[in-house]
Amino acid sequence: MEKRWKHFSTGALSGGLSAIAFQPLDVIRTHQQGTYGSKRHTIRQSVRVLVAESGLVGLWRGTTPTLLRVCGGAGLYFLALDQLQVQKRDAVAAFFGGAFARTFAGLVMSPLTIVKARMEWDASTAKTSLATQLRSLVATYGWQGMYRGALPTLIRDVPFSGLYVALYTRLKNVGFDGNPVVVNFGCGVVAGGTATVLVHPFDVVKTRMQLEMDGRSVRATMMKMYTEEGLSGFLHGVLPRVFKRTLATAITWTIYEHLSK
Repeated sequence: MEKRWKHFSTGALSGGLSAIAFQPLDVIRTHQQGTYGSKRHTIRQSVRVLVAESGLVGLWRGTTPTLLRVCGGAGLYFLALDQLQVQKRDAVAAFFGGAFARTFAGLVMSPLTIVKARMEWDASTAKTSLATQLRSLVATYGWQGMYRGALPTLIRDVPFSGLYVALYTRLKNVGFDGNPVVVNFGCGVVAGGTATVLVHPFDVVKTRMQLEMDGRSVRATMMKMYTEEGLSGFLHGVLPRVFKRTLATAITWTIYEHLSK
């Protein structure tokens, strides 16, 4: 029990620290993905709009649900990975182990993901409490509304986590010389960057579904995006997400590896 708690708490701590540090990039990414066609903002324009609306603190909108989601999700994720002994297996087993762990954590934390996206997007929503947001979602959309966008989230996160764990463990097993912290971080950056780019289109679909809450299916949302924006619409927010996801994941794993020894 003590070992399990250690893996959960270490995962939660490492995930929480990286979440706070990179929350502005997540807010910018949500802001870019929430706009259609000609309204699309650059990173600089997004920052200007956010700061004009709420000051610098606007870059940390949605931090509370982010922390709860990331700490809880990372704790469950690393606990599941440890129980599956992922890092002691080959690349294929590591892929499926990472995918299963992310599916489990993602489904549990899905309601917080919706609240996070809506608070990051809307300055007025960001001023209401987390409990009020959750009650409003249930009252307006029913309990099924709490899992709006869960399918594209899983389509994004399951292969991401599988690819990440498989690449990360494979790179670590190469046996690079040098400081273990530097090696772990470098492996995390390469694995995180590769996996993030490959699954990014589904991150855009997920964000649109969670912000609009219009009842469209994943397919219908993708068709609307393609019709109005073309293929480029599926790359909205790719730069801030790659920076955030790559660095945050690398830091999370580096801290976890160091503290869990």
